[in-house]
Amino acid sequence: MTRESEAAIDAYIRRLLWALQALPHDDRLNIASEIHGHLSDCAARGADEQERAQRRLGSPDRLARSYVEEYELAGAVNRASPWTLLLSVLNRATRSLLAFCGGLTAVILYFFALAFALIAVAKLIVPAHVGAWVVGDHLLSLGLDDTPHIGERELLGYWIVPLAIVVGAACFVGAGKLLRLIGLRLLARVASPPIAE
Repeated sequence: MTRESEAAIDAYIRRLLWALQALPHDDRLNIASEIHGHLSDCAARGADEQERAQRRLGSPDRLARSYVEEYELAGAVNRASPWTLLLSVLNRATRSLLAFCGGLTAVILYFFALAFALIAVAKLIVPAHVGAWVVGDHLLSLGLDDTPHIGERELLGYWIVPLAIVVGAACFVGAGKLLRLIGLRLLARVASPPIAE
């Protein structure tokens, strides 16, 4: 291996370490050591092999970003915070159809959870404006309405409160489980950097 090759590898590793600052110290060193070893092995076979290896790895910044995103997603999947997991999945939505569709579905489920929670609270505050009514012969109106449905038959009465709580909770829990499943699938798809020959 020539001095130029060593200098190029050292420069690559320095930039990689700098870009990996978001990771714990030991993880940064392990990644840098693995990449350094791979590039050194390739450089021992010739400058062309080293250049090909660096092209496969991409820029140090891009390589570091893939490690950092994987680390953040793995942490979010293992934490209890659904918001962190949602943000991690949505962060990948422009590069993964699974992340886009799953993230969008989770957002919709969270929206429904919030809507049902509001229905449960509003029924206790303004009962005449919240309910499930039969309008006309076949039309059902459910939820919060700004005008009371006088003369129309309400189906649920105060039973809408526990029903809304149960359905809202199911939407909230379902969104969290969906995000965890998507997070695990995305982590399973993450290919390790192309260092294998």
